[in-house]
Amino acid sequence: SPSSSAAAASAAAAAAAQTASSASSETSGSRPSGGGGAAAAAAAIARFAAPQASTAEQRVQACASRLAGSARCVDALIASLERAIANPEDERCRKVSLTNKAFRERVGSVPGGVDFLYAVGFEPMHGHLVLQRRDTALLWVGKAALQAAQESLAYRGSKEALQLREALQLSSSEYAAEEAARRQAWLQKVPDEPPEGQAGSALICVHVGETQHWRRFDSSEVLEDVVNFARSLPGVPLGRPI
Repeated sequence: SPSSSAAAASAAAAAAAQTASSASSETSGSRPSGGGGAAAAAAAIARFAAPQASTAEQRVQACASRLAGSARCVDALIASLERAIANPEDERCRKVSLTNKAFRERVGSVPGGVDFLYAVGFEPMHGHLVLQRRDTALLWVGKAALQAAQESLAYRGSKEALQLREALQLSSSEYAAEEAARRQAWLQKVPDEPPEGQAGSALICVHVGETQHWRRFDSSEVLEDVVNFARSLPGVPLGRPI
């Protein structure tokens, strides 16, 4: 509806305005590159907030709104646009492989994902999507529209569902590997064990259930070293006070 489109445009323009402010402070006193930076962001704001948006900008807005319910796609597209804006001369940031597994999963398989890239200027070429004719202002408009989509209930619901799904997909072996890595990180914080019989050392026993773990500590070491050692032991709950 006209009211929802106006609200979305206002939100997107506000997001672009905030980005423009950051870009202005970062690029002040530096040589402009590829027409980007604050000037391009300001142009995007003016074009997006205009009473009669151009067909290209209407298409970008419509594509972004369609993607609001796919948080992973929205996040991936924002990252892609940020790279293209920040690196105008880097061909790698202006080209996407259609056969790339991550692209297919996050963008290519989502209805409207590829359409959004077409809308901001990408074109199909030899198995890739390439940003041939770079419209910096339109890229800023696309980024702002996606950032506005991130504020929607549809995006938030999708984000929560994605995080839950990823947590449930962790296999027992992956969980065990993650737990081992975390315990190893705690152990690396513990100073080297002094040799047996060294003056000024003490032998300390840590009980984990019915299991006893003995280790020597130097008199110069502190309670935190003992606690880190305890956290590294199997069976000690992670993320809880000891």
